[in-house]
Amino acid sequence: SVAQIITFGTMGAKSVIRDVGRVMGLSYGEVDRLAKMVPTELKITLKNALLKSPDLKVAYDNEDVTRELIDTAFVLEDITRNSSVHAAGVVIGAEPLVNILPLKKDEDGAITTQYPMGPVEDLGLLKMDFLGLKTLTVIRNTCEMVKQWRGVEVDVDRVPIDDSKAYDLLNNGHTVGVFQLESAGMRDLCRKFKLGTIEHITALVALYRPGPMDLIPDFIRRRHGEVEIKYPHPLLEPIANETYGILIYQEQVMKAAQVLAGYTLGAADLLRRAMGKKKVEVMQEQRELFVQGCAEHNKIPKRKANEIFDLLEKFAGYGFNKSHAAAYAMVAYQTAYLKAHFPVEFLAANMTNDMGDTAKLGVLTDESKVLGIEVLPPDINESQVLFAPARDGSVIRFGMAAIKGVGSIAVEELIKARETGEPFADLFDLCDRCDTRTVNRKVLEALIRSGACDCLAGTRAGQFSVIDRALAKASSQARDRESGQTSLFGAFEESSQSMHDTVPDLAEWKRGDILAAEKELLGFYVSGHPLDPYRELLDEYSLHDSETVKVLESRKMTRVGGLIATVQRGISRRTNKPYAIATVEDLKGSFQVLCMNENYDKYQELLISNKTVLVIGEANNNEDTPKIFPVEIIALDDAPAKFTRQVHFRVTGSELGPEKLDELHGLATSHHGRCPLFLRIRQQDGRLVFIDTSKKYFVRPSVKLRDAVNEMLGQDSYYAKVDTALPEPPKRQWRRKEKNGGGD
Repeated sequence: SVAQIITFGTMGAKSVIRDVGRVMGLSYGEVDRLAKMVPTELKITLKNALLKSPDLKVAYDNEDVTRELIDTAFVLEDITRNSSVHAAGVVIGAEPLVNILPLKKDEDGAITTQYPMGPVEDLGLLKMDFLGLKTLTVIRNTCEMVKQWRGVEVDVDRVPIDDSKAYDLLNNGHTVGVFQLESAGMRDLCRKFKLGTIEHITALVALYRPGPMDLIPDFIRRRHGEVEIKYPHPLLEPIANETYGILIYQEQVMKAAQVLAGYTLGAADLLRRAMGKKKVEVMQEQRELFVQGCAEHNKIPKRKANEIFDLLEKFAGYGFNKSHAAAYAMVAYQTAYLKAHFPVEFLAANMTNDMGDTAKLGVLTDESKVLGIEVLPPDINESQVLFAPARDGSVIRFGMAAIKGVGSIAVEELIKARETGEPFADLFDLCDRCDTRTVNRKVLEALIRSGACDCLAGTRAGQFSVIDRALAKASSQARDRESGQTSLFGAFEESSQSMHDTVPDLAEWKRGDILAAEKELLGFYVSGHPLDPYRELLDEYSLHDSETVKVLESRKMTRVGGLIATVQRGISRRTNKPYAIATVEDLKGSFQVLCMNENYDKYQELLISNKTVLVIGEANNNEDTPKIFPVEIIALDDAPAKFTRQVHFRVTGSELGPEKLDELHGLATSHHGRCPLFLRIRQQDGRLVFIDTSKKYFVRPSVKLRDAVNEMLGQDSYYAKVDTALPEPPKRQWRRKEKNGGGD
């Protein structure tokens, strides 16, 4: 009597271009260029795209391959492409559904209807939406921790909805973990919009979707009083004033029809549906009813009524259900409130919720640092199963179950053993007190490599070297205890064994190996970061980072640096040439760099794991992970020499004697290069004097030069004037795969 509902995906304007282009053998970049020309408008057709996009029209008129692609796409547009299961819809019948409509099993064996949502509703069956939200678990766990650590009962359904701390948090962009508002785009939108009410959050939830997203810039300007708000008719003002004269909710369209044309709410809902489906015959019928109703109820002239109908039709096409948006907005506000007032508990609950996702853990850990909350590494003597507040409740302790390769069963065994006596002293003590069938070699390796055993005797290298010996001894002692055997030489053997049961004082592993293991097992670095020595270089010479590059428009140029984490190499089936996809990490996340054709040949020597690079290229944000198509890649250490326009040595007039000038002369000549050198001299009266020495001195900017100047003259005495100009995006040349190896 219960089943999920099937949905059918169709070939929309963008997807049909991508599909046809792929079959024609065009490269990803070429097809992506075309697809990006289609306006981001809900249910837009290829015909309308050609009318609304000058770039697409020019490409269609002047490029033979483009014309062939789009002409083929016209034939395939809007046909069913695939089936899937509705995200939340469930149909409920009073009798077995198989007696009413056809059913099928999906790949996982779940029963779904063969009819989509519309016909299911037409049959009179009850359709319900059930959405499972992990956020509700986060809210519950946060409240439980607040009660445990602070003794405060929090009822999220009764928190004040005008809390200034919650709105300050949102407006400052600290929305990581906040429901519906944590994407990079939403964070940027919150900063620009300056939220102040729950209605504002509701509006952003409704607007931040394909289609209405185009209204956001105008919505922000209206919010800040930069645009005069005008209404087509005075009766629309009370309906649309909450959203600054823009109709963004389905309920507003229905209310307008009711107030202006005398529709019942039931009839207004039918109007809304008709507008959404854009059925020409139905729309013409509704237009006549609307115009007639406007004249009868409010004496609105026919021309004005038609204008209003056109406006309602436009907004109804992508209007969002306000009750849905408001429910989401309330959950968003509740999470913002909890984060603003109880950040330690809130972030700990989020970390527990995402402890199977090491990448998300890294994001949450970075957010903790931004908020000044320390995330303590896992500790065999302190950590619990899950993430939790620690010490006085001001820090977060990493949950041991989140260490890859450990698991909750092993952690529970460790905690049980820990609670029966003193804290573990060393690896031998730990193995002796635990069931080594559960806390086995694999678990111990993960605990040691992650740093969870740093509180025990010995270095990580030393602990790792005695794992087998500790397990063997624990197993032997367990067998003796089970059999009730004791040695005749008891005390002597204990004394003898204790000499062999110490962890050897081995030199610690290389720093790079330690950090790599922490990243692998925890999702973030504990002992430091491989990019720590490069922080200043990244701040000076990167124009974006992995977070801000996400909000760039596709094909916008960028310059961003980081550490190459992985490199995936392969051979293109289309060109039979090698390519590489490098995942580059910076201090905030990661992005991918795609090297193909001549770029692969040019930069393959730089595409090495653990190499620090600076990438100049065009951004592509069509997928979850931002991608960059490079026009240039250089070693990060070479960035100062390439992108510094001037170097300034900052000195005070009082210290600039002959001896100091000789030292500066030696420094400049030992770092000879092509960059002009200026002396910035601060006089005793505070005036600044700039001396251009470039007739005699040119230097090669570098970290070594910076450090030498700062050591000689004091911190911040070296200044680099950085070139922030970016090259134009490369022009795309269409190339088509030749059939059967043909071609010139």
